[in-house]
Order: sequence, then C-alpha cells, then structure tokens
Amino acid sequence: MSSTAKSTTKEPPKGAKPEEIEQHIEQTRRDLGSTIEALSHKLDVKSQAQEKLGMARDRAGSVGRRLKMLAMRPMTMMVAGGTAVVAAVAGAVAWKRRH
Repeated sequence: MSSTAKSTTKEPPKGAKPEEIEQHIEQTRRDLGSTIEALSHKLDVKSQAQEKLGMARDRAGSVGRRLKMLAMRPMTMMVAGGTAVVAAVAGAVAWKRRH
C-alpha cells in the first residue's frame, strides 16, 4: 500500500529528548487515526453506494440541463417543427392512399 503522507512508524532516534518522543507518539496516533478513518470509509458499503448514486444523479442532471438548453435553441425548434410537418404530411398521404 503506497502513501504520500510521511510515515512515522520508525522509532525516534536514539538519544531523543522526552519531548521529541512524545511528539513522535502523538504523530503516530494521528497517523493511525487517519488510517482507521480511511479503512472505515472504504468498508462502509452503504456510504460508498450513496456517494456513487449522488455522482450519477449529478451527471444525469447535468445532461438533462444541457438537453433542455439545446432543445430551446431556435434552430433546434425549427428542425423539430419541420420534422413534425414532414411526418404529418407523410401520414396524410399514406392515409389518403389507403382510403
């Protein structure tokens, strides 16, 4: 397992002052606490699923907004209207031929 954080698992140097040893112990405790939090987060399946669902919803919402903006463009509206007219005319012609 690689980590970019400074590792404090080594013992303090020989002849270290009591204050330095205490600082080393406190840093080791903080590192251990961070490691436990990270492991707990990785093992929390419900939390992971909720995060992924939230990201998917955000992406879907973004796509929906883009499509709505695209649909409101004048050119898009003209093309959609033209398509509807062509479909109506084709339907009328087909209906007329059958009756």
